[in-house]
Amino acid sequence: MLTSLQKLFGNPVTLGKTGWLGRIDGLIAAWAPASLAQLVLRFGLAVPFWRSGMSKWDGFLQLNDVAILLFTSEFKLHLPGGPYDFPAPAVMAFVVACAEVMLPTLLVVGLATRLAAFGVLAMTIVIQLTVPDGWPIHLTWAAMALGVITWGSGRLAFDSWIVGRNFSRGGE
Repeated sequence: MLTSLQKLFGNPVTLGKTGWLGRIDGLIAAWAPASLAQLVLRFGLAVPFWRSGMSKWDGFLQLNDVAILLFTSEFKLHLPGGPYDFPAPAVMAFVVACAEVMLPTLLVVGLATRLAAFGVLAMTIVIQLTVPDGWPIHLTWAAMALGVITWGSGRLAFDSWIVGRNFSRGGE
């Protein structure tokens, strides 16, 4: 039995693209193409930021009082020697609320995707400095943003149609 297992896993032919592991790998890759994974990654990253951004508005370009109150009194930057207040909290609340609506929109449609993902990554870092105990979810957001930055938007995006397939294909 041990010899059979050694032959199976030690044989380079069975581990290559022609062996059974290669066939299984090919079936899985065909079922989940990179462009689909990139689309789901963009949506998964966009949703929490979109929901947070939409909760900060009362109307067109009108922040609600809670958003301003959070940046004025609740949110603090946890840096060495801190925590510190956010500078210009009303301006910061407005900028963050705009970014939390615009960046996810760009991610979903796949327009300026890497730039949008970089913006979300920067926001994630600031959020981590503001809410240090939320690191498990922040780490997930950072990983998704880095994935989008690294592999691009994929074929199912405006980036792919505007710039050309070679620019944003990423893993395919």
